[in-house]
Amino acid sequence: MSQKNLLTKSALAAAVAIISSNVSAAGFQLNEFSSAGLGRSYSGEGAMADTAASASRNPALLMMYTRPELSIGAVFIDPDVDITGKSPSGASLDSKNIAPVAWVPNLHYVHPINDQFAVGGSVTSNFGLATEFNDGYTAGAYGGKTDLTTVNLNLSGAYRLNQHFSFGLGFDAVYAKAKLERYAGELPKLLAGQGLQTGRLTPQQAGMIAQIPGDTQISHLKGDKWGYGWNAGILYEVDENNRYGFTYRSEVKIKFDGDYKSSLPAQFNPLTQSLGLGLPWGTSGSTIPGSLDLNLPEMWELSGYNKVAPQWAIHYSLAYTSWSQFQELRATGNNGQTLFEKHEGFKDAYRIALGTTYFYDDNWTFRTGIAFDDSPVPAQNRSISIPDQDRFWLSAGTTYAFNKDASVDVGVSYMHGQKVTINEGPYTFNSVGKAWLYGANFNYRF
Repeated sequence: MSQKNLLTKSALAAAVAIISSNVSAAGFQLNEFSSAGLGRSYSGEGAMADTAASASRNPALLMMYTRPELSIGAVFIDPDVDITGKSPSGASLDSKNIAPVAWVPNLHYVHPINDQFAVGGSVTSNFGLATEFNDGYTAGAYGGKTDLTTVNLNLSGAYRLNQHFSFGLGFDAVYAKAKLERYAGELPKLLAGQGLQTGRLTPQQAGMIAQIPGDTQISHLKGDKWGYGWNAGILYEVDENNRYGFTYRSEVKIKFDGDYKSSLPAQFNPLTQSLGLGLPWGTSGSTIPGSLDLNLPEMWELSGYNKVAPQWAIHYSLAYTSWSQFQELRATGNNGQTLFEKHEGFKDAYRIALGTTYFYDDNWTFRTGIAFDDSPVPAQNRSISIPDQDRFWLSAGTTYAFNKDASVDVGVSYMHGQKVTINEGPYTFNSVGKAWLYGANFNYRF
């Protein structure tokens, strides 16, 4: 790589670094809305109707319930994601367990009104992300701390047209809260050295940039906002043992209006802007208003359920998420200045899942499943704040019914990600990730 290209990539990556977490949060979709689903790799969810949670995936499934039903629980996510690599300076880029553990709670309720109408509601999370690097990390401009949390409140209703077709429609209110921090690391020294060698910086300018301490917080952004969307579903019942579901969940537009600050001296801004160094906008530690548009993409899903024997059923699904809607991310200050900007070029992604359920007796039900998650992040756009990759699922779970009214679901999934290479600025990283997921839900019919 030429010295000029190295400087250019470093400068561009500096601007990219403070937004990669939000990009990745948008690309990190959560499926963990139920423990029964977890035990079958979320296969056939739009056609299942075994707990109240199913109706949050396909509102038309509300017509499958004859009594009011409640389901409440949580999924515990225990990821293991490691980063390895070496800096051009020879410093280590290794960092272990960059993704902390997380809980994803869920609450679902369905209420049939009569043979033709039903309503329901749920509280879930469809998107989320958390990664953490220490403040002194060598590539701190690309790591730092990232946290995105979303809560989806859904109200839905359904109508049964006849014995074969049911239709559902729902309203989504999504609360999103984001926080990210980035630190200078050794990037200022690399920029200064390369800029001096290529003549883009004078010795005085290079000296000023090189003096930025590695633990300098070059960006801190936090904000929260509500966004709104809708979902719809169709259920086709061939008979009591065979049914198919089609669901759609709309795009949700989130406009974060929050606070931004940077410990970079504000007097650096004319220099970094005129030379195109791409360093984040400096505020000398002062807080200024900042805004960022983040669109959570629409999703389509086809699901099937077939009871092939008195004690056996198979279920399957294909989900398609329109990540190609996400092409650019740009944040601006109150005066219209660009705080950061990056072309993303995400691609549409799919998820395919297959599972089976064994009805052992009136008390015990067992299930298992496999799935493949296609990553929406092109290889050239990967970031260490979320080294997104294709993922494989292997799951198992069970339900124990205490009686006809109360039951408990438990599920476990192992998720394995492919090893990927990440190129950011002057750095080349390798990443490998896996995760264990454990869930439990309590169900009660009134």
